[in-house]
Amino acid sequence: MRRSRASRREATVELTPLIDVVFLLLIFFMVSTSFVQNQALNVDLPQANGDAQPNEDLFINVVVQQNGRYEIEGSIVVDTSLQGLAKTLQAVVEKNAARRTSLPVVISADATATHQSVVRVMDACAQVGLTQISLATQPILEPPKE
Repeated sequence: MRRSRASRREATVELTPLIDVVFLLLIFFMVSTSFVQNQALNVDLPQANGDAQPNEDLFINVVVQQNGRYEIEGSIVVDTSLQGLAKTLQAVVEKNAARRTSLPVVISADATATHQSVVRVMDACAQVGLTQISLATQPILEPPKE
């Protein structure tokens, strides 16, 4: 049995299914990729081994005590809710607005203070619009070498 030359077809590559597969892969990777967004505040964490001092002469000092009490600029905050902290910070900002528009905040938290207490201060700062936040630390004291 012999085939005739007329029934012979040229070998070709169909591009339509290939393009469909490429688009399906593109859609798959677009859907499966997670887009991570950084949230609210950028916090400068100072090095604990150095002699880090605030660069600014004028800053807001917030102290978080071990029992969850707050002191802002030396005065004890009575209302420790998020709204109470935000109101107190807003009053300090308004008092210092004549000297500076954007003040840095230094949070001095006790080592045994809860994480929630520190985050509450950071949230209150975000509500007021204070974005320059740093955490105060003490230098690590190395034991004497023998």
